[in-house]
Amino acid sequence: MRCALYVLLFGLVACTQTEEGPPREEDPRPSIVVFFTDDHGYADLGIQSPDGLALTPHTDALAREGVRMVHGYVTAPQCAPSRAGLLTGIYQGRFGFESNRDGPLAPELHTLAERLQEAGYRTGMAGKWHLGVDQNNRERLPAGVDESRYTAAAQGFDEIFEGQSRQFLATHTADGQRISGGPRLIQDERFRIDAATEWGLHFIRRNAQRPFLLYLPYFAPHVPLEAPQADLDLFPGVEEENRRTALAMIHAMDRGVGRIREALAAAGLSQNTLIVYLGDNGAPITPTVANGSLNTPLRGEKGMLTDGGIRVPYVLHWPGQIAAGQAYSGLVSSLDIATTVLAAADLPADPQLDGLDLRALLQGGIPPREALYWRWMSQAAIRSPDWKFIRLGDGRRFLFDLREDAAEGENVLEQFPEQAAALEQQLQSWAEGLQPPGLPEAGISQMESGFYSFHGLN
Repeated sequence: MRCALYVLLFGLVACTQTEEGPPREEDPRPSIVVFFTDDHGYADLGIQSPDGLALTPHTDALAREGVRMVHGYVTAPQCAPSRAGLLTGIYQGRFGFESNRDGPLAPELHTLAERLQEAGYRTGMAGKWHLGVDQNNRERLPAGVDESRYTAAAQGFDEIFEGQSRQFLATHTADGQRISGGPRLIQDERFRIDAATEWGLHFIRRNAQRPFLLYLPYFAPHVPLEAPQADLDLFPGVEEENRRTALAMIHAMDRGVGRIREALAAAGLSQNTLIVYLGDNGAPITPTVANGSLNTPLRGEKGMLTDGGIRVPYVLHWPGQIAAGQAYSGLVSSLDIATTVLAAADLPADPQLDGLDLRALLQGGIPPREALYWRWMSQAAIRSPDWKFIRLGDGRRFLFDLREDAAEGENVLEQFPEQAAALEQQLQSWAEGLQPPGLPEAGISQMESGFYSFHGLN
């Protein structure tokens, strides 16, 4: 087999031929696939799209054959802290990781990948890590620190293709070639979504003979926006360039869902794989930052604790374990993924985790969640089944009656002061367990204030 040469940071390296896994061991535990999209608005999943423009047939099929979480939330309205919550299963505020500037993820934290790796799973990720050292957090670390301690490979992933676009820290190329002495930096000029998908296909083929975790955090539809012409051509009636490109990128991710499912089927794994699809936060909407994705009918956007910033497309699929065709309306969090996966892998429950076992929840084995909580920069919020309370660091408070106003259109704080006070006290009690403890008190940033003003929340 011809072996491609990939450009490294310091020269060239030859790759070996594509690897194949060892003979199948008798292990009935399911494999896990997690798709994690980036700045993907709630509206842009075909099965829940108000304008009908989102072209996501494979993800829609995943939802029809599994369960769509109508009220599925992430733990932050921003990329890095949302990922920290997903991969630890713990409210990231408990370990002081509340915004992009608070990284990297501390090596002593136990990730989902590490837990599965220790239990005999093969683990792989391809795409945007965003929990390592970067320009937002490098100055927080001691001079000369070994930055490799914060890569995906150091935090539980056996095989990686870590990067956002064109340059990747990799153990294997997207074409399935093992890189001698990896992980090393390589260049891959392909469209970033297709490159990550291709890597995932080969990961499945290499590891189909054992339980595995495949984490695909696609860098899309986050800016910079780009898409192949063939994907753009699928949306000829969409004139606004950002909107058209975002839809094309979302379609490319959906194509990845379809191709990954085909690879699972070819390996005989369709009936024994738990698949999760969700976004990392809402889409940015304000004109200066908009990426073309939409959060309709939700109010707000990335960077806000209204639902437009934290309620995301969220689908769970597990044949034989989760009944098909559900649209679950209870409160679900990205924190639940770690708890659910560990239970699926027959690992003991960890009381430090903040999530619920979704299989038990959907089967009626545990009661629905009573509340979800957030603290991000100058904002804090609590959501109960019927109410949402938001408190800003400048003293502004908002209460939404979700029974009558699911889109958070009217602040009813003055009509229901006792309800607001009770929720604020509950939020305050939760925030005492964060690092640092308490609710925001020192005003609000110009960026956050601008978001709230843009959406009429003054």
